[in-house]
Amino acid sequence: MLGCFFWTVVLTCSQSPAVAVDQVLATVGGVGIYSQELELAITSSPFYTQFNTMSEDEQASLRGDMLRRLVSARLLALEAKRLGLDKTAAFKREMDDFRMGLLYRAYMNKLRGEVTIPSDTLAAMSQQFKGDPDALAAAKSSFVASEFRAMKEALLRQMRQDANVRIHESRIHTGIKPGTVLMEGDGLRIVYGDIVDTAKQKKLPNPEWIKDQIYNRAELLLIARAAERNGADVSAQLGRFAEERLPAVMLEKKAAEWVPNERAMRNWYAKHREVGRIPASYHVGQIVVATKEQAEAMRVRIKQGESLFTLAASNSIDPDGRKNNGDMGWIVEGRGMPELLKVLEALPDDELSDVIATPSGYHLITVLERRVGRQKPFADVRERVQQMIVNQHLPTYLGELEKRYTVAWSLMVSQPVVAP
Repeated sequence: MLGCFFWTVVLTCSQSPAVAVDQVLATVGGVGIYSQELELAITSSPFYTQFNTMSEDEQASLRGDMLRRLVSARLLALEAKRLGLDKTAAFKREMDDFRMGLLYRAYMNKLRGEVTIPSDTLAAMSQQFKGDPDALAAAKSSFVASEFRAMKEALLRQMRQDANVRIHESRIHTGIKPGTVLMEGDGLRIVYGDIVDTAKQKKLPNPEWIKDQIYNRAELLLIARAAERNGADVSAQLGRFAEERLPAVMLEKKAAEWVPNERAMRNWYAKHREVGRIPASYHVGQIVVATKEQAEAMRVRIKQGESLFTLAASNSIDPDGRKNNGDMGWIVEGRGMPELLKVLEALPDDELSDVIATPSGYHLITVLERRVGRQKPFADVRERVQQMIVNQHLPTYLGELEKRYTVAWSLMVSQPVVAP
């Protein structure tokens, strides 16, 4: 959603993802966005693997776009805090769930690290798979995974026993309330509202699914609590997640205003049918010559049995056509020369056209195969329609936020490069 922006920024950057000095590239509401933050965003992006193959101009353009994204995210986060979105029960719940997930992973990683392969077992594996390092690695991995599962199951049994965990499956029935307690123990409790968003899910889901969710959440609570008691600290990761999540929360709130319901999207689509249009396309054979007389002569020869493609290889004045023996590939409706497109639409497959004059010369064309255009139904483009409506509103909204929180841009000065 942050793909539409309207600022123009000029950046002069070194080619390396590391610079000697952490420079301020922009300030938003008086708080700086630094070059190292930008480089971290770039190295985390999907295009980073191709980054070093790009030209300096392409790299600078991508850096500029990424910086604009960082500024936009900062603006949205500031506005979210101003509106108190970080204080809502939903956001706090999301943060708490993420915190428990971090604690769970930390504890599981620690537990997995405690699994060791006994020396006699390792020696037997090495002998069995001698000369096959891949098979030996797979055997080690399988042993560790099996031991880890057994340790985890034994640990959870002991944790449930120590915490006096009680699960109330009999309370899962029609008419259940969000506050109905489904699991309880010493300092632990799970209610129906922890499992099911009753505002969105009015009907009772499959009871077996609910039971699975109770056991999964009980495991999460027990392991997270154990991790905290062992001193696991995830505050830094949680803080970063909050800063990343707040812009999305703010955007979700605005999207709900810009796209209030299904009817609004359908009305928008009715006025912008091109969004769901799959254009027709034509696989074309062609020969191009310099004069109408030459084209007419070629047409006679083709009608008498000579191959358009053989003639194009030696006579076409179009370099690509000559190189590809007249095979022009696929021409998409709405793209290419209008004089040709007009003829392609009505020309039957495998028939030779009359001579067509264009600024490039005189053409003879034939349709080898075609793909018929069609209009997608709303259901197939629903998400795209929603995204495009948001994209229409976003630049203006970000401009308003920029005035509220004062964005100042700085020119990034090239620095001596240091190795990462």
